[in-house]
Amino acid sequence: MVLTKVFCFKCGSPREEFELLCNTCNSPFIIRVSGPYEKKTQDNFDYIEKPLFPMDLRTPLIKTDLFSAKLEYFNPTLSYKDRGMNTLFSFLREKKYITKGEQVSEDSSGNAGASFALFSKMLDLKPTVFASKSANANKLKQIESYGSKIKKIEGSRKDVEDSARNSGMKYLGHQYWPEFYDGFRAISYEIFEQMEKLPDNILIPFSTGTLYLGIFEGFSHLLQNGLIESMPALWALQPERASGMYNMLNNIAREPSSSIADALTGVLPLRHTLLSSIIKTYGRCETLTEDEIIQGKKDLAKVGIDCEYSSAITYSALRKFNLNKNSLLILTGHGIKNI
Repeated sequence: MVLTKVFCFKCGSPREEFELLCNTCNSPFIIRVSGPYEKKTQDNFDYIEKPLFPMDLRTPLIKTDLFSAKLEYFNPTLSYKDRGMNTLFSFLREKKYITKGEQVSEDSSGNAGASFALFSKMLDLKPTVFASKSANANKLKQIESYGSKIKKIEGSRKDVEDSARNSGMKYLGHQYWPEFYDGFRAISYEIFEQMEKLPDNILIPFSTGTLYLGIFEGFSHLLQNGLIESMPALWALQPERASGMYNMLNNIAREPSSSIADALTGVLPLRHTLLSSIIKTYGRCETLTEDEIIQGKKDLAKVGIDCEYSSAITYSALRKFNLNKNSLLILTGHGIKNI
């Protein structure tokens, strides 16, 4: 039987109820899985009896002469964020933490906000998404199309978060809930099931690190069960302009600024200590310039792939670091989000 456990990364204290940070040391919670790997995806998530949306998505995994790619924009809102919102909202509904008609808030640069709005609609909640005034206009329209209100905030990414947390609504900030990033374990399971041989490299767009962490935990679970012999190299890729994790790892003092890869904010992740350890052991963190990211999107279009700039950063890295064709790109959002 699969078992998951939620506890504080720093001091090991268990989460008592639904607190966002540890009551003992004010650190973030993480989730760990143990037990046998189950073929049916949902059976690997013991805290969910009935997901709001089916978990056996099997988003396409394609192979070209130069690389393989996992098309995560085949999720409902054209973004991988739906996997995390599905596990989070399903958990919160089953635990009766949220109720019909309740006002809920979230802070997001776009894709998470759209997913948050859609899953709020599924549960008849009243969502408000707090976003920066410089946020992608297409993504804001998508958020509104699902019935969510938007409040634009002047200031930093932290200012946006503080506004959402102090709004008086029930705050469901996705990066705080381990059940959100835990949904991305399913991506690793699908890669394992869809590929005869695991890739040497998995290239992952990196912002707050939730996708990276979820993919790592999925492969760790497979490794525990002896189903794979080793972990693929997990690349954390950031725009040079918005590279909080890279800057910390390399002792660079550089304030993040906006990038054409607008889904990648460059803030220092909430779980940066844990992520730092994983990256140093199992992968590497690299940055790409704006020109490299733009060219990556153009080059992908030539092989029939239309993804947003924040996804195209993976192909930019493949070319820049001369990686072999046994490399897998995680393409997180559709190109229509950048039109």
